[in-house]
Amino acid sequence: MNANRRRHEGGQALLEFALVFPVIVLVLISFLEIGRAVNDYNTLTNAARQGARVAAVNQISAHTECNESRPVEDPLNAHWSIWGCVMAASSPMQIASGDISVTYAAPAGTTLVCTSPLHVGCIASVTVTYHYTPTTSLTTTLIGPITMTATSKMPIERVFP
Repeated sequence: MNANRRRHEGGQALLEFALVFPVIVLVLISFLEIGRAVNDYNTLTNAARQGARVAAVNQISAHTECNESRPVEDPLNAHWSIWGCVMAASSPMQIASGDISVTYAAPAGTTLVCTSPLHVGCIASVTVTYHYTPTTSLTTTLIGPITMTATSKMPIERVFP
Protein backbone atom coordinates (compact mmCIF):
# COMPACT_ATOMS: atom_id res chain seq x y z
CA MET A 1 0.00 0.00 0.00
CA ASN A 2 2.78 2.37 0.87
CA ALA A 3 4.68 1.87 -2.47
CA ASN A 4 1.47 2.30 -4.47
CA ARG A 5 0.72 5.55 -2.66
CA ARG A 6 4.17 6.97 -3.46
CA ARG A 7 3.68 6.35 -7.19
CA HIS A 8 0.50 8.43 -7.19
CA GLU A 9 2.13 11.21 -5.16
CA GLY A 10 4.89 11.52 -7.80
CA GLY A 11 2.29 12.20 -10.44
CA GLN A 12 0.58 14.71 -8.18
CA ALA A 13 3.83 16.65 -7.66
CA LEU A 14 4.41 16.74 -11.42
CA LEU A 15 0.90 18.05 -12.01
CA GLU A 16 1.30 20.74 -9.32
CA PHE A 17 4.62 21.81 -10.83
CA ALA A 18 3.03 22.00 -14.30
CA LEU A 19 0.31 24.27 -12.93
CA VAL A 20 2.64 26.57 -10.94
CA PHE A 21 5.54 26.81 -13.40
CA PRO A 22 3.86 29.25 -15.87
CA VAL A 23 2.97 31.56 -12.98
CA ILE A 24 6.58 31.52 -11.75
CA VAL A 25 7.88 32.28 -15.26
CA LEU A 26 5.38 35.16 -15.63
CA VAL A 27 6.49 36.65 -12.31
CA LEU A 28 10.18 36.40 -13.26
CA ILE A 29 9.61 37.96 -16.69
CA SER A 30 7.55 40.73 -15.06
CA PHE A 31 10.38 41.52 -12.64
CA LEU A 32 12.84 41.74 -15.54
CA GLU A 33 10.50 44.06 -17.49
CA ILE A 34 9.96 46.28 -14.45
CA GLY A 35 13.74 46.49 -14.02
CA ARG A 36 14.16 47.47 -17.68
CA ALA A 37 11.41 50.09 -17.39
CA VAL A 38 12.99 51.62 -14.27
CA ASN A 39 16.40 51.68 -15.97
CA ASP A 40 14.93 53.36 -19.06
CA TYR A 41 13.13 55.96 -16.94
CA ASN A 42 16.34 56.67 -15.03
CA THR A 43 18.20 57.12 -18.34
CA LEU A 44 15.40 59.36 -19.61
CA THR A 45 15.57 61.54 -16.48
CA ASN A 46 19.34 61.88 -16.80
CA ALA A 47 18.98 62.81 -20.49
CA ALA A 48 16.47 65.56 -19.63
CA ARG A 49 18.81 66.84 -16.90
CA GLN A 50 21.74 66.84 -19.33
CA GLY A 51 19.68 68.79 -21.87
CA ALA A 52 18.60 71.34 -19.26
CA ARG A 53 22.20 71.82 -18.16
CA VAL A 54 23.26 72.51 -21.73
CA ALA A 55 20.28 74.86 -22.22
CA ALA A 56 21.37 76.81 -19.13
CA VAL A 57 24.72 77.75 -20.70
CA ASN A 58 24.23 77.18 -24.43
CA GLN A 59 20.88 77.74 -26.13
CA ILE A 60 21.92 76.17 -29.46
CA SER A 61 19.46 73.49 -30.43
CA ALA A 62 19.90 72.98 -34.19
CA HIS A 63 23.02 70.80 -34.07
CA THR A 64 23.21 67.15 -33.07
CA GLU A 65 26.76 66.83 -31.72
CA CYS A 66 27.61 66.61 -28.01
CA ASN A 67 31.29 67.20 -27.38
CA GLU A 68 31.37 69.27 -24.20
CA SER A 69 35.16 69.19 -23.99
CA ARG A 70 35.38 71.62 -26.92
CA PRO A 71 34.29 75.24 -26.47
CA VAL A 72 31.58 76.70 -28.66
CA GLU A 73 33.40 79.40 -30.59
CA ASP A 74 31.13 79.66 -33.60
CA PRO A 75 27.34 79.17 -33.24
CA LEU A 76 27.17 77.91 -36.82
CA ASN A 77 29.75 75.22 -36.05
CA ALA A 78 28.83 74.27 -32.49
CA HIS A 79 30.28 71.12 -30.97
CA TRP A 80 27.50 70.57 -28.48
CA SER A 81 23.83 71.38 -28.38
CA ILE A 82 20.69 70.66 -26.37
CA TRP A 83 19.34 68.04 -28.77
CA GLY A 84 22.74 66.45 -29.31
CA CYS A 85 23.42 66.03 -25.59
CA VAL A 86 19.93 64.66 -24.87
CA MET A 87 20.33 62.14 -27.69
CA ALA A 88 23.83 61.19 -26.51
CA ALA A 89 22.70 60.72 -22.90
CA SER A 90 19.79 58.54 -24.01
CA SER A 91 21.61 56.71 -26.81
CA PRO A 92 20.61 53.17 -25.74
CA MET A 93 16.95 54.18 -26.03
CA GLN A 94 17.04 55.78 -29.50
CA ILE A 95 15.26 59.05 -28.68
CA ALA A 96 14.15 60.95 -31.79
CA SER A 97 14.55 64.71 -32.07
CA GLY A 98 10.75 65.04 -32.18
CA ASP A 99 10.57 63.59 -28.65
CA ILE A 100 12.58 66.50 -27.20
CA SER A 101 10.92 69.78 -26.26
CA VAL A 102 12.77 72.89 -25.06
CA THR A 103 10.94 75.92 -23.65
CA TYR A 104 11.98 79.05 -21.80
CA ALA A 105 9.82 80.82 -19.22
CA ALA A 106 10.13 83.59 -16.66
CA PRO A 107 10.53 82.55 -13.02
CA ALA A 108 7.38 82.89 -10.94
CA GLY A 109 6.87 86.35 -9.44
CA THR A 110 9.15 88.19 -11.87
CA THR A 111 8.56 90.52 -14.79
CA LEU A 112 11.44 89.03 -16.78
CA VAL A 113 10.67 88.57 -20.48
CA CYS A 114 11.88 85.20 -21.73
CA THR A 115 11.26 85.41 -25.43
CA SER A 116 13.81 86.29 -28.04
CA PRO A 117 16.24 87.59 -26.86
CA LEU A 118 16.60 85.41 -23.77
CA HIS A 119 17.93 86.77 -20.47
CA VAL A 120 19.97 85.35 -17.63
CA GLY A 121 17.55 84.02 -15.03
CA CYS A 122 14.95 82.65 -17.45
CA ILE A 123 14.07 79.03 -16.75
CA ALA A 124 15.07 76.52 -19.42
CA SER A 125 12.79 73.49 -19.42
CA VAL A 126 13.70 70.33 -21.33
CA THR A 127 11.08 67.59 -21.69
CA VAL A 128 11.94 64.20 -23.17
CA THR A 129 9.32 61.61 -24.11
CA TYR A 130 9.97 57.89 -24.66
CA HIS A 131 7.64 55.09 -25.65
CA TYR A 132 8.66 52.01 -23.67
CA THR A 133 7.68 48.66 -25.16
CA PRO A 134 8.26 45.41 -23.23
CA THR A 135 10.53 42.90 -24.97
CA THR A 136 8.37 39.80 -24.61
CA SER A 137 5.06 39.41 -26.37
CA LEU A 138 3.43 38.09 -23.19
CA THR A 139 4.20 41.23 -21.18
CA THR A 140 3.37 43.41 -24.18
CA THR A 141 -0.09 41.84 -24.20
CA LEU A 142 -0.55 42.26 -20.44
CA ILE A 143 1.07 45.68 -19.98
CA GLY A 144 1.24 47.24 -23.43
CA PRO A 145 3.50 50.14 -24.38
CA ILE A 146 4.08 52.82 -21.75
CA THR A 147 4.78 56.49 -22.52
CA MET A 148 7.42 57.91 -20.18
CA THR A 149 8.09 61.63 -19.83
CA ALA A 150 10.85 63.38 -17.91
CA THR A 151 11.24 67.15 -17.47
CA SER A 152 14.17 69.05 -16.04
CA LYS A 153 14.36 72.81 -15.40
CA MET A 154 17.37 75.03 -14.81
CA PRO A 155 17.89 78.80 -14.85
CA ILE A 156 19.88 80.26 -17.71
CA GLU A 157 23.35 81.16 -16.46
CA ARG A 158 24.68 82.62 -19.69
CA VAL A 159 23.03 83.74 -22.92
CA PHE A 160 24.66 82.26 -25.98
CA PRO A 161 24.86 83.09 -28.87
